[in-house]
Amino acid sequence: MARLSIIIIFSMFLIHTSCQSPQSRETLHTNQNPEETMTQELSHISFSDGSLLKNMNKISGVTDTILIFVNKPDSAVITLLSAADTANIRIAQLFSPDGTVDGPFGKDLKYRFKDTGDYYITVNENLMVGNHYTGPYQVKMVITNHGH
Repeated sequence: MARLSIIIIFSMFLIHTSCQSPQSRETLHTNQNPEETMTQELSHISFSDGSLLKNMNKISGVTDTILIFVNKPDSAVITLLSAADTANIRIAQLFSPDGTVDGPFGKDLKYRFKDTGDYYITVNENLMVGNHYTGPYQVKMVITNHGH
């Protein structure tokens, strides 16, 4: 059942991204100040809005799916941050542009993005732990290789 849900979620996002024109991503970056644009261009990896930090709100039982755009292969550490350090959230899976899926992970993921394109991570609760979590959290990316 969980695999079917993941396949459905992944299919919906593939359809969503294939229906968007390349201009929509460029438009997102025009409202940034020059420092933010420079940071994003140097990093080669960002969330869909060009940032390296994303504020989210977790609802127990609901899987969050977050787009990561890679315009040049690079390495990054993705970390989930929450006010309650014991919050039961994790990076469940990473979907690559070539269709491969990896996971589950914990609150930290060190990853070498080898291909350009759209990656997706899913964030949910670890059902083996049993503690439900509803509340705010942040997804933070730190680029570790800087395109070298």
